[in-house]
Amino acid sequence: MAIRHDSAVGPRTVRFPLSGFLIVFLPVAAVIFITALAYVSLRTDAQLAEIIKSERTQLAHIIGFIGAEVSISLNHVRSIASEPVTRQAVTTPNADSLRTLQSSFLTLARRNPFYQQVRWIDEAGMERIRIERDQNEPYVVDSGDLQNKRHRYYFAAANALAVGDLYISRLDLNVERGQIEMPPQPMLRIATPVEDKEGHRRGIVVVNVSEKPMFDVVHEIARENGNADYLVLNREGYRLSGTPRGERSSHRLFRGVSFAKSYPDIWKKIGESSSGTLESAHGMWTWQTLSTAETVRSIAQALSRNEAVAPELHADAASLTFVAQKPVTALLSMRRDIRMPVMIGAIVVLIVFGLSLYLYLRSSVRERLSELNVTAAAARAADMQRLKELEERFRRLFDASSIGLMVVGAEGDIELSNPAAESMFGYQKGELEGHSVDSLLLQGQREGHARLREGFMQAPETRKMGVGRKLEAVTKDGRNIPVEVGLSPYSDRGRQLVLASVIDLSGRELPANGLDG
Repeated sequence: MAIRHDSAVGPRTVRFPLSGFLIVFLPVAAVIFITALAYVSLRTDAQLAEIIKSERTQLAHIIGFIGAEVSISLNHVRSIASEPVTRQAVTTPNADSLRTLQSSFLTLARRNPFYQQVRWIDEAGMERIRIERDQNEPYVVDSGDLQNKRHRYYFAAANALAVGDLYISRLDLNVERGQIEMPPQPMLRIATPVEDKEGHRRGIVVVNVSEKPMFDVVHEIARENGNADYLVLNREGYRLSGTPRGERSSHRLFRGVSFAKSYPDIWKKIGESSSGTLESAHGMWTWQTLSTAETVRSIAQALSRNEAVAPELHADAASLTFVAQKPVTALLSMRRDIRMPVMIGAIVVLIVFGLSLYLYLRSSVRERLSELNVTAAAARAADMQRLKELEERFRRLFDASSIGLMVVGAEGDIELSNPAAESMFGYQKGELEGHSVDSLLLQGQREGHARLREGFMQAPETRKMGVGRKLEAVTKDGRNIPVEVGLSPYSDRGRQLVLASVIDLSGRELPANGLDG
């Protein structure tokens, strides 16, 4: 570029100081590109961290639901082991007593749709009664189809316990006649020893609790997120839920259930640490391993605090590993989506900087500041969108619970309720919200409960409500129902809230045959 001046001595050309421009421009350009690359790297890491955080939260909710369901099953197993019909059948296992016990087991299975099997296995490991579920309908298995389970780990563990103790197996896939049942059925087994009227050991009663509904939530997450796959693995490396995208087939959902055999290198890395991230030829793997035994133990013990002597609880040393896999194509797309706007922005900044440098340096500073503000605003908008998605996922999990759940504010107002709670108290969807939780109590208890609630909010702790006394609630139509209430305080954005879990006990009375449903 040349600037021509007219003067008395004639025209004179002033050349643009290219070397000086480059001395200033090139270092700034290098800094801008390095900053852009660093931002891309940090932004990518932040997005992956958000994915990991989200999936760990989902797993924690799933395990919490598993623990709540298992705590109910523990009471069922403990009850049926001590029932007169059970004691009679194991003492004198003739045709009449076995039919009576079969009927009792059938009633239990019908009232609890997650119970896949209810069995009495004698001291030799032979199934004497087995209730199974076919197309969600329980039935009695013929005696000719009963199996010997003496070599199964859960029989050996439960049969070795003292009478009255309870056993929880690890979460694994159901095995029939030495083969994994297809489609795979993730199971927890709850068992306790039984004895006859003379005090002789007569094997165990065991309930197989299907955890498939819990993992359906994982499938729903995978369905909604088309750029990632989600798997749940047990400690042996078997897939309890999910199929990696590379193994999907139009003919079969599962082409093998052993993740450890399909991906030995990935499984080895997972075994070396409880959490981590690894990128391989199959994409990006992130995982988190959590102990189900401790979760179930803590929930079961919390729900039995009102008992004089809580049963001894034995649980297998088991764990679940939650794996999120982003395929290579999704990773490339994600990084491209992050990199392109940043790189384009960097180029624009350089052009503006280069044009502004010979005019006015301060202009480039203002332009760069504007660029950063725009980027920060976009990041905030993206964070708000992700938060909204997480809240929507939590609401789906909240609504899917079979236990009545209500979120109560510090003043006692119900801010959130799930369909189970609304159905329990006879309200329409959303009708409970805004009501005072005191209105669900008997008329004479409301004023006293308000004072108790205020005291609880000053020193909140996770516990059962009304320990040592019978609790009753009032439905919309004025009926009194016996309930069991658990209180779980937590803080949300500086506000003290309480998650109240309510179980309707009105359907728990023993029927004529003596079964606790």
